[in-house]
Amino acid sequence: MSIPLFGFIYQTLIQRFIMRKILYIVPILTLFYFFSCSSDNGSTDGGGSDDFNRVSLTTSWVDNLLLPATNDLKVKLTTLNTATIAFADAPDAAKLAQVRTDLFEAYKVWQHVEMFFYGSSFALDMNSYPTDVTNITDNINSTTPVNLDRTVLNSSQGLPAMDYLVNGIAATDNEIITLYGEAKYQDYLKLLAERMLTLTTNALTDFEADKASNIASVDNTISSYFSRQVNDFVQYTEKSFREAKIATPSGTRNRDIFPNISVNPSPDFVESVYSPENSKALYLEAYDAIQDFYYGRSYTNNSNTIGLQEYLTSLGTTILVNGSDIPLTTYIDQLFGAIDAANNNITDNFYQQTQTYNANFDAVFDAIQNYVIAVKSNVINAFNLTIDFVDSDGD
Repeated sequence: MSIPLFGFIYQTLIQRFIMRKILYIVPILTLFYFFSCSSDNGSTDGGGSDDFNRVSLTTSWVDNLLLPATNDLKVKLTTLNTATIAFADAPDAAKLAQVRTDLFEAYKVWQHVEMFFYGSSFALDMNSYPTDVTNITDNINSTTPVNLDRTVLNSSQGLPAMDYLVNGIAATDNEIITLYGEAKYQDYLKLLAERMLTLTTNALTDFEADKASNIASVDNTISSYFSRQVNDFVQYTEKSFREAKIATPSGTRNRDIFPNISVNPSPDFVESVYSPENSKALYLEAYDAIQDFYYGRSYTNNSNTIGLQEYLTSLGTTILVNGSDIPLTTYIDQLFGAIDAANNNITDNFYQQTQTYNANFDAVFDAIQNYVIAVKSNVINAFNLTIDFVDSDGD
């Protein structure tokens, strides 16, 4: 009898031990579940509560930046299309000058549009550079209709291709005008101008269809409009602004601080390379667009609306700089100031300035890089978002 009794007592003790453990584990699991479910409500590592109205921010992006800029682009492209038809149908110096002027005006507005359509087929068709002169020549000489919807032809169309066709296709204005006496040149120029207008009209129509749902999509999931647009803004600043406009043409990565990413100056990669006197103007338009997005400035009248700065201020986000915590917004103001100072040392024609090594472009790159790092890490973390793209440049 002693053995069964001992077994009963032993079994009872084990059961009580297990139950006691369960009683401790269940509350812990419950708390873990609660906090995991709550982590997507916009909490911030800064310790403050995130009760900012994100819908006010997405509304401001759409109504004060995206739609006004894209509608303005449509207006500018309509004007360009009209001027292109007039020139192609009866080429002369005055009409060529008008096409160039209207192209530059559309090019400037595009700098305010691209970040909202970053990486889309619309963006790739509108501004893939350097343009592919070989493909353009083949398209002009093609005896069958050219299908510009093919991805391989991104760099055979859009603003850079138009730049080539009216500024770089021949050595002098008289030679350019003579070329456009031939129907095949006239047709291709008109095709590109009309296509840009069509692409922009379609982009507007498509966005308007999803406008309400996009504005309301503000959670922290990687697929929300809020998350996607912040990520596109970061990627645009890093890839289209820092890399394409500054790093690649200047070869600024060809320095000791970048031993594993070394390239030579590539002036042929300058934006608007066939009208390089416009290159800094386009760069500054893009810089202005970045500041508009951050500070919440309206595209149409430059008035203050709602931007990332206001959100960061509401969170009270700080950053450790030289041993002291300062508001992240103050630090970003300083970074913009550094970019401003560096910009003063580069002149209008990027093509001329990037023929050889130019330390002034290094300074611009470094100033932009500090801003990219702050936004890509500190701002993204403050909003409790996840970077949705991968790169290998170490920032």
